[in-house]
Amino acid sequence: MTATSAPSSNAWVWTLVKGILALALGLFLIIGAQTAPIWIAYALAIYMAVSGGLQTFSSLMKRRSAGSKTDRIRGLVGLIGGAALLLLGYFNVLSLAAAYTLLALLLIAYGALGLFEVLFDRGSDRFRWMPLIINLLLIVLGVMVFYSRSRDFDLRLWSGLVLAVIGLAIIGYGYFIQKANPKADTTDV
Repeated sequence: MTATSAPSSNAWVWTLVKGILALALGLFLIIGAQTAPIWIAYALAIYMAVSGGLQTFSSLMKRRSAGSKTDRIRGLVGLIGGAALLLLGYFNVLSLAAAYTLLALLLIAYGALGLFEVLFDRGSDRFRWMPLIINLLLIVLGVMVFYSRSRDFDLRLWSGLVLAVIGLAIIGYGYFIQKANPKADTTDV
């Protein structure tokens, strides 16, 4: 594959997959009133691992495009961090408080790397609002996880709402923008 190859015309499908995953996990957290606190961490770690994996794979296909190094770093942070949290939680290595702390740091780092890419590492590409909004919401989600540890705060409900909003935004971006314009970028949402 050469660096000048055009983006795949079905790249919007992978964006829809990422959006549907976020929406499904968000609805799981909203609807599951008796959801155990560990499932909040699992749902967010699953989103981070899958989203990071898709972003890493996508960035490997576009090695010479603007921001591809940041894409790979961001994707690996999400993939390795989400998978590590899932494994550590599955084998009961971490306490719930430690898992929430690591999850909050992971969400903030993942969102901050996305913000860096959108604002500073886009090369000659035009500015796009949707990745900015998604990355800000990821940072807000990380801050909410920190905030929930010190206050009486319904993290299940609010993280579910934020994940559902992220999912709906990504689905809308993929279907209405990327499907209509196959050259729209898929990596930073």
